[in-house]
Amino acid sequence: MTKATSIILAGVGGKGVITATNVLAQGLVSLGYDVKVSEVYGMSQRGGSVHSQVRFGEKIYSPLIEKGTADYILGFDQIEALRWGSFLKQEGRMIVNHTDLVTDTYKGKFDDSFDQYSHVTFIEGEAIAKETGNRRNENFVMLGALLEALGFEFGEWKGTLEKHVKKQYQEESILSLLRGMQELKTNGTKETVYGV
Repeated sequence: MTKATSIILAGVGGKGVITATNVLAQGLVSLGYDVKVSEVYGMSQRGGSVHSQVRFGEKIYSPLIEKGTADYILGFDQIEALRWGSFLKQEGRMIVNHTDLVTDTYKGKFDDSFDQYSHVTFIEGEAIAKETGNRRNENFVMLGALLEALGFEFGEWKGTLEKHVKKQYQEESILSLLRGMQELKTNGTKETVYGV
């Protein structure tokens, strides 16, 4: 990948957005990419909006992603994916954790919600994380789905996980990431593609 790839990771406090961003950025650097990251924590301790912007490629000059230019939006919940949807380019892909919508934090309309985007894939992040032994690892499930969409192999990321995830959480985190990769691979045919 020599062109710049732009990714927005969006969720709420406590969903592991920042942890996933850090692992993603460190892994990309270890693979030789130029990486720029911008993070906004917001009211993260209260379940408020948290997002980060990651850009990587051969040479990146700015971490900021303009509206309509993101290649991927990784939504750790549906609300935050919708909130950042205007940043997705028309042919971009949205990968969304299929959690329940909580309508009190999203000011948009749910009538048309995801059908306004060309490529949306839902991942059962919470359910998969529970199966792997730790419900809080849904961030690694979602990160695994993103890595699969980007075309990376697990072997390229194992060392990063071992280096940047605390030893007592590594096994469950690695399993969750692998399950996320597998989920996107096996359920790729379930991608919801809407005409725009």
